[in-house]
Amino acid sequence: GEEASPGFGCEAARVMPGDTSNREFSGWDAGVAAVLAHSDEPEVWIFTNDTVAYHHGWSPRRSARFGQEIERLSTHAGPWILGEVNDYVRSVNTPLGPQLEYIVTYGFAMNNTLRKGLVTLSPGNEFLDSLVHDSFEPARKLFRDHVDPAYAETRLIFMVADPAQMAETKRKYKWNSGWYKASPLSAENFEDMRMKLRCVLSETLLSVRARQLGADIRSPYDARNGRERVRKTLYFFADKLWERR
Repeated sequence: GEEASPGFGCEAARVMPGDTSNREFSGWDAGVAAVLAHSDEPEVWIFTNDTVAYHHGWSPRRSARFGQEIERLSTHAGPWILGEVNDYVRSVNTPLGPQLEYIVTYGFAMNNTLRKGLVTLSPGNEFLDSLVHDSFEPARKLFRDHVDPAYAETRLIFMVADPAQMAETKRKYKWNSGWYKASPLSAENFEDMRMKLRCVLSETLLSVRARQLGADIRSPYDARNGRERVRKTLYFFADKLWERR
């Protein structure tokens, strides 16, 4: 509710009042506003949610790779966003335009050039509500009719699912893991699913919005020559194996 210190030896840090109207995206926007109210804009912004600490559990080595790539990009004056990149099997038509790939937002960074261009990380609650139904009806799913069905499927497949079929879904889509709350849509879970979907939409649309502003979309595992490609591929597998362990 009020600004506070987190303690634990981090008294110089501030914990701000939150905003969960679009889950972490609206929370990050509240945090950005709080930083700008206290100081000048930093050169680089880093955003994470609890996935980094709990579900994936980044190793110190992986965190260091992330930091090294931020340092390398920090001298690039053009807009950029950095994080783990997910590819679609084929191009999808999002509500803001076509997309081939997007940055996963459990841990990502951007420079102030892009942050200023975006203004907010959340595309806005009014816009999100125009894409998602606001009440449960057994005959329909979460998206409104004007959203491209192919794109809708890519967002719903890991959410609205029969847990008994999740193993086959993981195999089909080559997933390492699935969403732990995946279940059939019902009146009881509709609001939670709806809010989760709005957040998932914000994740993929952030990369569309960044690309429309001319941003370079980068991953710590990107490489542009043969030797570096082999080395960063080994880094990728080493980090994934560490997380599994």
